[in-house]
Amino acid sequence: MDFKQFNMAAIQKYTSPQAIKDFDRFLDNLPVSVGYNALIAAGLVCLMGATSVWFSSVELDKVSKLHADLTNVQALKPPVPVLKYLPVSETVLKPLSKKISDTFKGVSLVPGSGEVKVSAQDTDYFPQFLAAISYLEHGGRNWKVSTSSLCVGTDCKGAKLYADLKVNIVEFSEPTTDNGPVTKSK
Repeated sequence: MDFKQFNMAAIQKYTSPQAIKDFDRFLDNLPVSVGYNALIAAGLVCLMGATSVWFSSVELDKVSKLHADLTNVQALKPPVPVLKYLPVSETVLKPLSKKISDTFKGVSLVPGSGEVKVSAQDTDYFPQFLAAISYLEHGGRNWKVSTSSLCVGTDCKGAKLYADLKVNIVEFSEPTTDNGPVTKSK
């Protein structure tokens, strides 16, 4: 708006004592020209509108506080790396199994993809059997060896000592959040 177009006479007209008297006369004659029921209805509508605005502002305040609390909690949650378990290939397990079989006499190892079957024909080889499993557990970096089945004694089929082991490599990947991977700050 340009100050040259600003009409000072119009402002003086609406703020003059005569304009205030005219507005007062309008309000005095309003019940006669409109009716009391219409004024009560208009007052109730205004009251309901004011109540809904007040209720909305109170609820909006609660929601904003809840959002701030949730943001603070998420900021305190540490990023956790993701672990993946990948089976160790047979090409890696075969030479290690042969080395263990040659080292611990009486114990045989049959490698597969991500698994090794360890067996001994007699319970007299129990110390070698345990040592072979321990050696296999420490066979590679980040290896996780878990026992699928274990049988010791006369109830075993085939060999008196038998273990079916799963061999996986544990891989650590970067921690992620809802916004993507977490990067280290320098």
